[in-house]
Amino acid sequence: MNVPAGEPTPHQEAHAHDSSQIHVAGRDQYIYHSSAGTHHDQVPVPGAGRALARMLAPFCVLVAGVTLVGVAYDADGWIPGPLLLTGLVCVVLTAPRLRPAVRRRRLTRSGRNPELARLQDRQLEGAAEQLARELEVLWNREMKLRRLQHPAPLPVRWVNAEEFGDHWTNIRTDDGRDAPLDLSGSSALHEVYSRIPSGRLLILGRAGAGKSVLALRFALDRLRAREPGGRVPVLFPMASWDPATQDLESWAAGRLAADHPALAGQAVSGGTVAAELLRSDRLLPVLDGFDEMSTQTRHHALRRLRASLGEADPFLLTSRADEYEAAVRQADIVLPATAAVRVEPLSVQESVDYLHRTARKLVVGGAVATKWDPVLTRLREHPSDPQVLRLRDVLTTPLMTGLARITYSDTSRDPAELLDHRRFPGRAAIEDHLLGQLVPAVTGQSERTARWLMFLAQHLTSLGTQDLEWWRLSQAGPRAARAVGALLAMGAATALLGWRVDSQTSWFGIGMPVWVPFGVLCLISVADVVFNTRESLPQYVPRTEPGRMVRPALVVVALVCGGLLYSWLEQYTLFQVIAAAASVIFSVGHWIVRRKSRRPKAPGRPTVEKPLEDLRHGPSDASTRGPERTLREDRLATLVTLGLINVLRGGSAVWRAAGLLIFAAFAPELCFIDIRPDTGAITTVVTFVAIAVLGASSSAWCGFGASGVWLWGAGKLPWNVLGLLGEAHRLGVLRQSGAVYQFRHSRLQERLAAQAGEPAPARVSASSSRIEELRLVRSMLSSIVLAVGSVAMGVDMFLLKAESESGPYEAVAPVCELIDREALGKVVPDPRGEPSQEHDYGLVRRYCTWDTGTPSAGDPVVVIIVDLLEPISTLTAVESADGLFGHGLPVGPIVSQHAVDLGGVGDEAVTAVGHSEDRPTVATSVRLDNLLVTVTYEVDLKWGDTQGYARSTGITQDLARTVARNISDAHS
Repeated sequence: MNVPAGEPTPHQEAHAHDSSQIHVAGRDQYIYHSSAGTHHDQVPVPGAGRALARMLAPFCVLVAGVTLVGVAYDADGWIPGPLLLTGLVCVVLTAPRLRPAVRRRRLTRSGRNPELARLQDRQLEGAAEQLARELEVLWNREMKLRRLQHPAPLPVRWVNAEEFGDHWTNIRTDDGRDAPLDLSGSSALHEVYSRIPSGRLLILGRAGAGKSVLALRFALDRLRAREPGGRVPVLFPMASWDPATQDLESWAAGRLAADHPALAGQAVSGGTVAAELLRSDRLLPVLDGFDEMSTQTRHHALRRLRASLGEADPFLLTSRADEYEAAVRQADIVLPATAAVRVEPLSVQESVDYLHRTARKLVVGGAVATKWDPVLTRLREHPSDPQVLRLRDVLTTPLMTGLARITYSDTSRDPAELLDHRRFPGRAAIEDHLLGQLVPAVTGQSERTARWLMFLAQHLTSLGTQDLEWWRLSQAGPRAARAVGALLAMGAATALLGWRVDSQTSWFGIGMPVWVPFGVLCLISVADVVFNTRESLPQYVPRTEPGRMVRPALVVVALVCGGLLYSWLEQYTLFQVIAAAASVIFSVGHWIVRRKSRRPKAPGRPTVEKPLEDLRHGPSDASTRGPERTLREDRLATLVTLGLINVLRGGSAVWRAAGLLIFAAFAPELCFIDIRPDTGAITTVVTFVAIAVLGASSSAWCGFGASGVWLWGAGKLPWNVLGLLGEAHRLGVLRQSGAVYQFRHSRLQERLAAQAGEPAPARVSASSSRIEELRLVRSMLSSIVLAVGSVAMGVDMFLLKAESESGPYEAVAPVCELIDREALGKVVPDPRGEPSQEHDYGLVRRYCTWDTGTPSAGDPVVVIIVDLLEPISTLTAVESADGLFGHGLPVGPIVSQHAVDLGGVGDEAVTAVGHSEDRPTVATSVRLDNLLVTVTYEVDLKWGDTQGYARSTGITQDLARTVARNISDAHS
């Protein structure tokens, strides 16, 4: 649709005179020299290097940011703060830029690689064929529901409208002649359209003249006559387009993706299938209802439409004549190479014949007649009667003729009442009467159904739209209904942070606990999600096979379970070795499988099964494609992905909320705040559940459900809203366009909204430029507040040291002096002690290694370790020692570890045995307030020597008891 003038159609091949092959893919040309037989040298494409550089630059910055975060985690002193802040800034700024850069790189690769170009061609060809099948079923069903073929279609005639078209020299692109073409007709518009060389047609007419029905018939006839590979006609209701915020291609692609979720999938080039279909000249846009756009946007829409047209881009556009003429004057442009026709009014005889054929036969006085005969006789015999003139004028439009049929031919009402001039003093009165009687006629005078439809019409009018989209009905309910999920998620994160660091205070919180300012940030984030998030669009997960449907959920569950398992087993060296080896083996195996799967099955033929898989195995029942189907697919996508798909596609407000949830989980560790021990598993589960709840509450399905419950409780809509819409569609009150319903005519919506009584509060359309500007401003303010608040809290927690108490032990004697050398000689012959010392953040560790004076292989070794814990950040020294106790014992892969009683010495003690075939290590650790005393004993033993292991355990426990008593005696 946006291919510039003079460019070839996608995927053409030609041969030059010098035996070179020219391959054309979209806008790129590639030349292969075939002089060497089968060898082809590809000419580099300009811009490929720039695309690679633009992809590598954010990737390198992102890696640098992650590296800085990791370095900050292990650094000491004041360095971690700046490093952590710099790393987070790098990650936040570059992560959103990485995906567009990768997409540009993929586009360049697809252009430089003929196999990828052919692969995309086949993918888009399959998508177009599937779309054509779905549209044919949908439009046939729509024709039946509107009863446009029974008993026969109303005759709609059209003639040339020369004053609205372009010069015929521009329209006749085949021969350039200035002679006009006769485009008048009354039956087959698609045949008339095929005579227009430029393929651009404008259909004008008065309100209710049948323009939308004519466009529907044109699209269906064009689809039936379509050749394989030809353009697929697609109806686009223009009332939903806001040209101030969206170009035509983006809006049309979004509309296609919403109506046909499979087209929202990724194409080979990296874009969506819907956007690539529009770019590759495989669709024929049928733009219906230009006049239904707001007056302020029509001239802008004309400029946007003109700017989007390439040399050979066809389209069909419908509009009321007066509204289109006003927009042309305001925009001061004309659509290039566009022919125009005007729909003519129905003749009285055509309306009379149609109504006569729709009524049931009656026998009156031995003669066969219908209830319309007296009215039709009056119309013929008194043509100058003022009331007859009014009724004749009303029945010149197919809309009013059809409403007259529904109101009188299909009910027991007498149409003679239309001739009452006192009741209907003007044409407007007759039209309002026919519009007002439609709903009672088709619903059997159901007041409750009429009231529900009036509410829907009033709601759409307040939004300034005609599209009845189920996912936008959430706007009809209170905003509090949409805030429930975000409140639950943020409340869980606040409670988690308060539980983990419950005794701390913060200068940022003005002397309050840390969770208080974080809770304020969460409330701001909830308001950000409620007020700055656009209506969620229905999501779609390809359903090619049951295994693929649950794959995202299984991956997430596997990651969570794997993280929990690693947090429990990371202290065992053997587990770390096995995990590292498994990761390497899996990565290498995955790379090998991917390389093999990308190989073509035959020389010169790319493998296309995977990109076409969704299309071939997609749902075959196209007749069910509609609002109900999109609701089921959105619910399935939310449940299968555990809400993560809505977090990824929820927009910046949802991303900021998810960032706060992750901040609550990792900020204490990153800011070096010691927290409650053994909370990793609970933190992981709570954070994951909170993100899933946030994602699910951001889905279109949950928003629709929450608002639906409120509207049902208020009596404004039934419990089964989609059931109401489906029944109204079946009865002819609504019409369907993909996944969207609309009232049968804009005038019917206006009439029902007026009948609702009290007008709805005026709202700005969600697609208007004004609301977009307000949302952008609010979003920027929220981003600044949340970013500054999060950084301030991070710095605050990092610097937080108030009220942390030192332990009873502030110094310890040299470790080698804590045990008698003669007593140790019973374990290590001729023992010699070698002291050493380490100092880490909040920890002073002193060693004393005892071995024989003349060491040889197999001699026993005793190591005494004393850890003096200091107060760090917000924990006392005793709390730090209690959190570290029992973790990281220096025995290698742990075989067993159990608590022991050292005869009342110390607060708690534990003994661990490390695995080894011939020289195991046994350790006993005891805690004395803020001291950790650990004694290890290493000697040659055979695996399975129970007595030897028992002797080694006893030695470490005796030595640990002795050292602990000596420290206690010296301190007292």
